[in-house]
Amino acid sequence: MDMDYSDMNEMYKDPMFNPMAQYEQGYSYYRYLCMQMDYKIKCKEYEKMCSNSNDRMSR
Repeated sequence: MDMDYSDMNEMYKDPMFNPMAQYEQGYSYYRYLCMQMDYKIKCKEYEKMCSNSNDRMSR
């Protein structure tokens, strides 16, 4: 019952079927989305900070 795994090795050379490549791509996309969210949150905090300082100056 010897199995020939040479077909499987050939399959994993293609990035579409390589689980590690898919994992890395998914993780990169996740990091990209997290960075976008962090940026949007910081922009909102900055806008709030600026609006608060403008309110104080106008008084």
